[in-house]
Amino acid sequence: MMLKSELSWSYSRDRLFLECRRAYYYHYYASWGGWEREASDLSKKAYLLRNIQNLDAWIGDIVHQVIKWILENQIQGNTVLHDEAINKTKQMFLKTWEQSRGKLWVNNVKHNLNLFEHYYNRELSRGFLAEKLVKAQRSITNIYSCGLLETISGLSKDCILRVDELDSFDFEGIKIFAVPDFAIKNELYTLYDWKTGKPTDKDALQLSCYTLYAHDKWKATIDNIQLVPVYLAQEEVSLNPIKALKTEEVKTYIRSSISEMKSCLKDASANIADIDKLPKTNDGWRCKNCRFQEICVPGQKP
Repeated sequence: MMLKSELSWSYSRDRLFLECRRAYYYHYYASWGGWEREASDLSKKAYLLRNIQNLDAWIGDIVHQVIKWILENQIQGNTVLHDEAINKTKQMFLKTWEQSRGKLWVNNVKHNLNLFEHYYNRELSRGFLAEKLVKAQRSITNIYSCGLLETISGLSKDCILRVDELDSFDFEGIKIFAVPDFAIKNELYTLYDWKTGKPTDKDALQLSCYTLYAHDKWKATIDNIQLVPVYLAQEEVSLNPIKALKTEEVKTYIRSSISEMKSCLKDASANIADIDKLPKTNDGWRCKNCRFQEICVPGQKP
């Protein structure tokens, strides 16, 4: 089955669109088909750069994968001890670091880590890397200390709705990707989102999109949904729900965002973007840490 380029929406796609429309173009349009042997040089390069991760995204990905492993084992009745999880975190840290440092992504872009700092020759001290490993391991420790595992230990498998699984739902004819990292149904539908960064004022919008997903997938009523951001990198972690934005407010925001994205297409039916309508950001500081700078910034070479 041939893949077809289509306009979809997600919180992360919206963020990139707002931060830099040119980076948005490279990520979602120039890179399309870049995995094909007959793709243009630009598509191949954009696809390669699209798959680069920065340090924080790398650590977040490790934490998400380890938590998923812990939860899936727990659901099957197999307890993963804290020390086992800590060791697995370190193993994944070292394995993926070597993938990037050894440039294994040259042979498989999709399944080998390519760190921004390696690709663009940014020096990293041992001490700095050690801090990142500590952050990842602290995040895993906090999963054990926050009470979540005890909460789900008494639940039946039918109460476990999602464990970090890619999914989507339809919103007025557009595919929306807005999936919680973990979702359970007990007295309420509780949707969790793992955060390895600091709290921001944008978190409420991101999590509020999950209410639309829960309503579409499970017919959950808004009053029967609670949203829980879990800030794992903090010293003490709580499982306190946040107040969701009003449903119509979220829908209005998504509609407006989609409309803006559509306005940058020169062929909506084929989802072909007009690069002239997707200019570079005026925030020059963003360019220094942009993975697309090799093809966007004149004279920039890794």
